[in-house]
Amino acid sequence: MSDQHDRAGSVLADVAQNLGGIFRHMLPGVLVVVGARLAHPSWFQGINLQSWQHLAALAVLTIAVGNTWFAFNRYGLHQVVDYVLYCIGSRGPARADQAWTFLDDLGVYTYRSLHTPDTAARARQHVAFRASTVLLILTTGELAILAGLWHGNDSVLRGHSTTLFVGGAVALVIGVWQMVITRRIDYYVVCPPA
Repeated sequence: MSDQHDRAGSVLADVAQNLGGIFRHMLPGVLVVVGARLAHPSWFQGINLQSWQHLAALAVLTIAVGNTWFAFNRYGLHQVVDYVLYCIGSRGPARADQAWTFLDDLGVYTYRSLHTPDTAARARQHVAFRASTVLLILTTGELAILAGLWHGNDSVLRGHSTTLFVGGAVALVIGVWQMVITRRIDYYVVCPPA
């Protein structure tokens, strides 16, 4: 019994330690596939959830879509917002002088971040988890707006476009606000207050 309890505790510890990765790579795919299913049920008519082959193909699709959505969010929308925050002088990778040297300042900041002492490991893990959560919030907002604007006639979302659009916009505002907060926390991890 104790061995089984230890294994269960180990699995939970592994999940907790890798929760940021799960948020980054798996949950966006699940949200996209579920959102597509709700918005366009006809696309999923040929899927047999009793077939392990269909489930395996759906799992692979979900992981691929999740990673792709994450990459475009992280290096697209997230980077644009990060650049705007940089331009207005928000703490994080900030301008070293009046020159517009975003790439250099980002590189220096990343170098400092990767070379923070091991004593800051918990803080870095916290920042990474928050950043993953921000991307999940942004994904939810984007999907809500997309589903509100584009869904099939057989969708359960039909007639709820305004609600989806407003909910998605609120989620995007929350996501951007959380980006500002996460950026500030990250700044203090890399550049601790005196």
